[in-house]
Amino acid sequence: MPRNTRPRLVLTASAAALSLLLSACGGDADPEVSAEDNAAAGKELATILGIDASAKNGDGLTWKIGAALPMSGIGSADGVETSNAVKLAVRHIEAAGGPKIDVTFVDHGSGDPAKSKQAINELVAAKVPAKLSSYVDGFGAMLEETSKNKILTFDGVGGTAMYAQGVPYFYGTRAVSPNDSYPGAFEWFKRANPGKSDLTVGLVGWDVGGPASKAIKDDVLAKIEQSGLKFSGLYELLPAGSTDFSAVLPKVASANPDLLLLGLAGQAPGAFMAQAKAAGVKSQELGMEFTTTAVAASKGVFDAEGFAFAMDYFDAGKAENPLATFFVKEYEAAYGEKPGFYAANMYEDALALWELVRHVLAEGGDVNDGAQLLAALEKDHEFPSVYGGDAATPGVLALDPKTHSVSTRPQGVFEYKDGEISPLATFDMNGAGFAQP
Repeated sequence: MPRNTRPRLVLTASAAALSLLLSACGGDADPEVSAEDNAAAGKELATILGIDASAKNGDGLTWKIGAALPMSGIGSADGVETSNAVKLAVRHIEAAGGPKIDVTFVDHGSGDPAKSKQAINELVAAKVPAKLSSYVDGFGAMLEETSKNKILTFDGVGGTAMYAQGVPYFYGTRAVSPNDSYPGAFEWFKRANPGKSDLTVGLVGWDVGGPASKAIKDDVLAKIEQSGLKFSGLYELLPAGSTDFSAVLPKVASANPDLLLLGLAGQAPGAFMAQAKAAGVKSQELGMEFTTTAVAASKGVFDAEGFAFAMDYFDAGKAENPLATFFVKEYEAAYGEKPGFYAANMYEDALALWELVRHVLAEGGDVNDGAQLLAALEKDHEFPSVYGGDAATPGVLALDPKTHSVSTRPQGVFEYKDGEISPLATFDMNGAGFAQP
């Protein structure tokens, strides 16, 4: 499952020049699509979503939004994928009878605090009423200005985490990673080790800072206790973005937990697994996400040894509902590779924003007012999803009005090995509906 080798952006410009570059193109060059093919895609999407062509859908309107993505730093390759998904959604929405969406792309440097501050300042200056975002909005650095300036935000890459729940104008549109998957994942691990009552759990992850890291840790430890497993005492945090684990590996070997949780993103899980293998770590590792950049960083360990991860994973090779199959088909045709879950989440988030636009227009409101977009969201918390559903019907993205996170989300424990991904267990929030193939 290698990434393709299409040219990537070379991000060597100054911050100001980079912002202009991203605003212009966002990621890879837009693919050439004939007017006939574009119109056909728009018609198909409108049919899947049940769009009423006679309603106020935004046709003829130009609407501005932001997209805060990791176009530099450890997640830069994933930033290209997410920007491609945003551009694809923008094209499809206009072709389906929606507005022409002008996207201001900004780089938060994979959650770098200074770049995240610069990113939100640029979007405030651009006066966008809404944005698609990631990394729990730059590990929290963008949240204050997001709320203050009433920029309705969907973060489908990081979700809300534990520290951003209930933040005004900010919504996480995926399961809280990794916390929401742990009840089901711990049940899987216990069943995989029958008869053992003293199974221990430890964690190595990124430090997102201060109260945020404490909130995450408190919740993880509570979930370990609730599961009947035992905390090994190992809970090591490194600076966000770290890929050198030489200092922490001796501590992992000493604690030797039966299950080692990896609170790492992007390529970092692959780097950890490669270094852990070389250091002789014996624990069963469990990641919180899967990306093809991590496969490359594992230096063959993922393929040879396998990599287990627990999350709300989008398997492009097994898309089941009509919106999912349409998205995969169109993304692959545009960019020559199957989309990952980052791209899937960004795409469905863009469609959700369009639905809010339709609601505001139906009420005769102003779509450039973030408060009116939020009011529309507070009236209807459900949107079509590429997750769940069946062969005839899209799934449902349902948001909790209190936590601003998902209230339901298909999740599971999966294993990548030798180019293939297989489900080891499936479940929903809090491990509900746990099942194994």
